[in-house]
Amino acid sequence: MSIRNVLSRPTFPVLALWSLALIIVVAGGCKRDHGESDSPNAAPPELPLRVLVIDDEPLAKAVKLAWDSRVGGDTKVITLTAAELLEGERKRLNADVVLYPSYLLGELAEREWIEPIDSEDASDPLFDRQGIFELIRLHEINWGNTVYAVPLGSPQFTVLYRKDIFTKLQLEPPATWDEYQVLVNRLSDRSTIGDLAAPSDEEWSGVAEPLAPTWAGTMLLARAAAYARHRNQYSTLFDFNSMEPLIASPPFERALQELVTSAANDRNTQHTPKSACRAFLAGECAMAITWPSQAGNDSSVPSPLTLSERDNWIGVCELPGSTEVYNSRTKSWGERGTDESARVSLIAIDGRLGSVTKNSHRKKQALGMLFMISGDELGTTIGSSSSHTTLFRATQLGQESTWVDRELAGDAAREYGEVVQAAQNRASWLDAIRIPGRDKYLAALDRAVESVASNEATPADALSAAASKWNDITDSIGRASQQRAYMRSLGLEP
Repeated sequence: MSIRNVLSRPTFPVLALWSLALIIVVAGGCKRDHGESDSPNAAPPELPLRVLVIDDEPLAKAVKLAWDSRVGGDTKVITLTAAELLEGERKRLNADVVLYPSYLLGELAEREWIEPIDSEDASDPLFDRQGIFELIRLHEINWGNTVYAVPLGSPQFTVLYRKDIFTKLQLEPPATWDEYQVLVNRLSDRSTIGDLAAPSDEEWSGVAEPLAPTWAGTMLLARAAAYARHRNQYSTLFDFNSMEPLIASPPFERALQELVTSAANDRNTQHTPKSACRAFLAGECAMAITWPSQAGNDSSVPSPLTLSERDNWIGVCELPGSTEVYNSRTKSWGERGTDESARVSLIAIDGRLGSVTKNSHRKKQALGMLFMISGDELGTTIGSSSSHTTLFRATQLGQESTWVDRELAGDAAREYGEVVQAAQNRASWLDAIRIPGRDKYLAALDRAVESVASNEATPADALSAAASKWNDITDSIGRASQQRAYMRSLGLEP
């Protein structure tokens, strides 16, 4: 039975359509148990769908509210942390639908806890797969060459910058990391900025970067992406033939040294993306690497900006890139081709996906629910409830103010939408680690950043130690299974 047949008939209103779908699926698409009465008055009860939500209470509440209002039911929503999900000897998920961080797709798929979406269902108009931004559509919802999930939004690191300061100093947003570092050094000097900086008795930094635990390692990957992602190489983090780490190499060493140099200009080295954004909006820095989200922000806290200031105060641009790229085969640096972008997008840094569980007995109903909550009608309402998501469809352009901090309303919100669209439609990309053991791999990168920042090690030594740790992690999980998982994360089938 195709989802298209039961969910996409344009002649029915949505509510009537779903009522019909549930009747068809329950009454006509399920085999009866032995001993079930043949009486037409003995229809089996329609149990509510069970939804498991990982690491996102606001998303869980939004899904239940929106879905129950649509189908008039009482959806059962369960919440767990990722640690609770993965601990112990769990064999299956006791739910029909699971909503989870994007980077856990590989973990769930490799454990065979989630169900692939077949090609017929993936082409259903209700899903509107072609309307999803390219990197999400072609990579982030896929495992190997198979679609496993629907998206609810996947953030990209962006640069927020003080447009008023850039205008005064006649500066341009940074296109490369070299340009970025020049700006950080200059903007850290209060005397250069004058009265546009925070008062002398208040904190001021050239930039706020997310360097709290897990985010330091992620930021290192974001910086290294443009240096390490060569057009003639598929492997970037590991050699997929052997699973030997590639992180103890010149592009990562360069990125680590630059990251630590930049961080020396930031008084707070424990920022998350959210706190970096708030520091910027509070006027404590000239730039911030983050993504804006109004979800979870306290609306009672007054904005430091008036409506008239917003469009002149905040600018948004993509994360910088590099015209130089390292070729690991020739072990040399070279210039990117004129047909190549200097930027490389880092995907699955956060975000939320939804999948049908392997053990669901109502897979068509569960898939229909996922198509609805990620589609045009409910995707923005539900997705924007979470601080871990952002817009992910072309039809959501123009609705950016639903997602971003209220201070970005207007031109800045539109700029942000354009930046996300550009980053998610880029040809060159790097995974922010989607294989099992991600937290452990990132923790090793966190330690490398910390050891260089505290002058305990050189970038080469710190990354050599991280690579050794990565090998230990890979061996503890299983090198052969990790090799298969890494190939699938690249869109390949072993």
